[in-house]
Amino acid sequence: MGSWVDGLPERVERLARRWDLSVVRPLSGGTSHAVWCLRDGVPVVLKVTPDPVVAARELAALRAWAPSRAVVAVLEADPGEGALLLEGLEPAVPAREVSAERVVGLLGELHRPAPEGFPPLVDRVDGLFALLRRRRPGYYDRAHAAALALAEDRVEPVLLHGDLHPDNVLDVGSRGLVVIDPRPCVGDPAFDAVDFAFAGDDLEARVEGLAGAVDPERLLAWCRALSVFSPAWQRVIHPGGG
Repeated sequence: MGSWVDGLPERVERLARRWDLSVVRPLSGGTSHAVWCLRDGVPVVLKVTPDPVVAARELAALRAWAPSRAVVAVLEADPGEGALLLEGLEPAVPAREVSAERVVGLLGELHRPAPEGFPPLVDRVDGLFALLRRRRPGYYDRAHAAALALAEDRVEPVLLHGDLHPDNVLDVGSRGLVVIDPRPCVGDPAFDAVDFAFAGDDLEARVEGLAGAVDPERLLAWCRALSVFSPAWQRVIHPGGG
């Protein structure tokens, strides 16, 4: 990772020349590096990731969703370089307070019959729990097993965003909700709704509100299994501390 970070300035400069970009400022990011730019005066985002496979999967998912205005548009791409040029969304704020009805509409835009070429949800679950196991080996085994059992259930698989939380769903004014930064996989639709199920004061009421897009019983089971990822979620699942 160090060598990739060391080479970032040169890579960004090279891609900026290639795509005729004026670099404005870096954006916050996790495993990728994003830069707010202008092209012919129009805001765009240059996103670079160290893993070409991750970039290729994100590109494939964004193209699969391309007819929808609920997904950020791809303007240019070079997955071999781990590079995507995306539309710049403004005004845009993270969807931290959004109605269940709007989330149902968003999930309806995203969830479509599972295409070929994407990893299964079990792989995504394993990857998420691998991060937890580094902190406390063995402690999360029960929750991991419960999540894997849900992921392996025979439900009709759909294309999933895979990382659908409020920071990756932007409220773009009159355009509505727009998703960014997918970690696409295929599997149970209810997986994508977990973060937004926990977004309200009453989990069961929120789950019922999302029933227009996903199976509420399965969503509640996912919430229980994944509650270990957040102390706030655990307090909701176990209000008495048990």
